[in-house]
Amino acid sequence: MQSNEFVVPYRAVEFSTPPGLNGTHRLVFTADALAHALFTTGRAPGDTASHGWTSVFEWLHRVALMPAYLRRRPDGRIARSDLARELDRSEKVALSYAVGQAMTGIFATQLLDVRFLMHVDRYGGSYQLVVPPNTKSRPDLFGQRGTGGWIVAEAKGRSTPIDADLKRKMRLQKRMIRSVAGVPPEIAYGCCAYFEKTNGQEWLHLYSVDPQEDDPEAIDFRISSPDHFIAAYYAPFLSAIRAGEPVLDAEPDYLTATLGPFGIRVSILRSVAERIRVAQEGRMPGLQSDVLALLPRASEWEIAPGLFADGTGVTTKWADSFAQQDWDGLDERW
Repeated sequence: MQSNEFVVPYRAVEFSTPPGLNGTHRLVFTADALAHALFTTGRAPGDTASHGWTSVFEWLHRVALMPAYLRRRPDGRIARSDLARELDRSEKVALSYAVGQAMTGIFATQLLDVRFLMHVDRYGGSYQLVVPPNTKSRPDLFGQRGTGGWIVAEAKGRSTPIDADLKRKMRLQKRMIRSVAGVPPEIAYGCCAYFEKTNGQEWLHLYSVDPQEDDPEAIDFRISSPDHFIAAYYAPFLSAIRAGEPVLDAEPDYLTATLGPFGIRVSILRSVAERIRVAQEGRMPGLQSDVLALLPRASEWEIAPGLFADGTGVTTKWADSFAQQDWDGLDERW
């Protein structure tokens, strides 16, 4: 176990693919992977012409929650800091929401072979994703697997344990998305990140389920084109690069910028960045196939420290913050 790795136990049920996923296992990932997941699951669009640096500020707000409120135990498990347990109810909800989305994203990239995952609202704001009105619910995230198939995910977060009733409801829930771009999703799962006390200690757990039956009111996500989907995915990375200070000693194949006192660097392959810029200027056709051809061949999601299979990178300097042992008084106050 490396000093920068986290361990989160998870239970997966009702998944028909990939083989061997169901059961109780554990996720192992880095702080950089956590920051990357927070980036891609953010809802703010990357259209700087209309929104200024909104997408960058929204992401920085979300990532700043992690070193403030999460701690890494010596065995890698994630606990809440003393400060996190002192938050009021609305603040705890915001933290749980961010953690739930990040963990749903990590589950997707590490276990479901999802290379491109984003919040529905990011694509919808930029490219007019059409969602019929008056639906009772809809998933937060959607993305594309290495196979080309689509996944959709509903992310939940709790600061307290989830009970058997919630697990039962998640198992019995129906798929609310009938199709994405006219094709049934390969996986449509619900995922809940929650903190639970076991043997006198509290740490983060994950519960995930993929119901197989469509709801009668299931809706269709209509995407203008796979090329627009790819453009929406990478737009916030380009916004972050423009907002930050260039890093001259970074990997030569990547454009890299640092974002002030947050201790965060954001990168994107130069070749991918150039093709996205050309698409933003009007040459959109063929973008998806061009980007796929530029990405590294990789069997793992994190191909090198802070560099990922989607051609982007996020590195953090959070080790000292995560290592603070300000959760020692948990047993007396929980």
